Amino acid sequence: MYIEASRPRQPGDNAKLYSPLMKFFGNMCLQFYYHMSGATTGSLKVTVSGNLVFSARGFKGGMWRKASVNVSAIEGLHTVTFEGVVGSGHTGDIAIDDFSLTAGSCPYGKFF
Repeated sequence: MYIEASRPRQPGDNAKLYSPLMKFFGNMCLQFYYHMSGATTGSLKVTVSGNLVFSARGFKGGMWRKASVNVSAIEGLHTVTFEGVVGSGHTGDIAIDDFSLTAGSCPYGKFF
């Protein structure tokens, strides 16, 4: 997923990427790479069935970063949603790549 902020984008415009329904088995490890570049970069939010599990805001060094998030969800089918929100100007792009969801906890992951 990629959201770029060049004109005619407006602050607050967003792009969402929804996963298909995925089977959760208690604790799961959600991993992905994200890139947030530019002086007016907005925010990235990741939810599982509407519950926020990850967020980042602003410039993150203009390099790809790996996120590892431990997610505890009721066993069953859930949707993972990635949302990029345009910041205050036209110099702030956000991208995600290489999303995976596996059973068990992430090594060194943050727990939600």
